This record gives sequence, C-alpha cells and structure tokens, in this order.
Amino acid sequence: MSLHELAIKGIARYLIDDRLTGEPIHMHISAVAPSERSHPPHQHPGYEAFYIFEGQGTVELDGETSVLRAGEAIVFDSTRMHGLVNTGDQPLRYLVVLRP
Repeated sequence: MSLHELAIKGIARYLIDDRLTGEPIHMHISAVAPSERSHPPHQHPGYEAFYIFEGQGTVELDGETSVLRAGEAIVFDSTRMHGLVNTGDQPLRYLVVLRP
C-alpha cells in the first residue's frame, strides 16, 4: 500500500493514498469555545459537511439558521455564504468534510 501522511488540524494521523491527485476530500476537526466561531461567514467552491461530536452550534446558510447538536450533521453547497457559531454553553467540537 502506498500512503503518505498529512498534518491535519485535530486529527492525530491522516493518511492519503499516493495514487490520488491532490486531496479530493479534505477533513479536519475543529473546537470552538461558547459564543465563538472558527471564522467569519464565507463561501468557496465545492460541498461541505459538519458532524457535531460535542456541544451545540448554529449553522448560518445564506442568512438562514439551523441548530445542530451532538450526533447531528449537515451537508450543503459551500458556494452559499455559510458559517458556524457555538451557541451552547460548552465547547463545540465538530468534523468538517470538504469536497472541492
């Protein structure tokens, strides 16, 4: 098997097949304190998904909002303006998956 390792936020060991061109799917784990966000609302090409491990967050998608709690997920078109803010009282820990 031909693999190489990448340094990815929140993941102890991230291996990718050497036969792949670039990184066709990216994932990382983020943690955000209560009332904080990892970055301002933004947009970019591709698709994106969030899976909530711990806490509660509010997803903003083109001005609309939806609350996500532990065990819940969302998949959306990331060309839409989007963001995620911790609206709970404990740290928000979540997986981000991006497909350009």
